[in-house]
Amino acid sequence: MTEPITPKQLSVELGVSDRTIRRWLRDQGWQSVPYARWELTSDQATEVRAHFQG
Repeated sequence: MTEPITPKQLSVELGVSDRTIRRWLRDQGWQSVPYARWELTSDQATEVRAHFQG
């Protein structure tokens, strides 16, 4: 099993602010608990990468 990835880790990788990534995640309806720490699955991280690299 892979470790969860955070928007901050993705922001460093993608050169996009973590705030922008979190906003996009919320727009996708991925946040089930408001103000909870974001921990993305590898599939979710792949979707984020595809969106911001696309």
